[in-house]
Amino acid sequence: MISDEQLVRQTVSGDVESFNRLVERYHGMVFNLAYRMLGDTSEAEDATQEAFLEGFKSVKGFQFQSTFKTWLYRVSINTCQQYIRKAESRQRILSSYTENLADSQRTDSGPVRPDHHLLKSEREQIVQLAINDLPPKQRSVVTLFYMEHLKYREIAEILDCSEGTVASRLNTAISNLKTTLEKRL
Repeated sequence: MISDEQLVRQTVSGDVESFNRLVERYHGMVFNLAYRMLGDTSEAEDATQEAFLEGFKSVKGFQFQSTFKTWLYRVSINTCQQYIRKAESRQRILSSYTENLADSQRTDSGPVRPDHHLLKSEREQIVQLAINDLPPKQRSVVTLFYMEHLKYREIAEILDCSEGTVASRLNTAISNLKTTLEKRL
């Protein structure tokens, strides 16, 4: 299998097919990250496409000081954060819609008795909404640590900050999530 470095060098030399191979290799990773950060499949698809477009435009500046995967995480995080800023009102509408949907499933005598799978799904949705409410920097750290299972060192490299900053953001995010989830659950 051809290495990421070789594909990047070929892309920089003008071989678009090499970048397409990188897209195929990392599409799932970028989409999963975008989905975890944005909480919506359609928005994640859009952000994934934007991240790869930005990556293609920026690949000539890749310095090989980190792995391509780390660099692509950084591009993807930045793209998602920009997308969040642009789509803030759409996120509020999505959250409101989801909450209204959950309310509409209740009866006057209490909640409808869903099976275990639906209850688990609802809890996951509530947690995802709470994550969506976090500021972008906290959301990035939570996503990379808990959903992508990266170490502090890797997250620090991706976000271009210190490991201490990662730990601080993660602690603040956990505190904020705890407060939010106590209100919702």
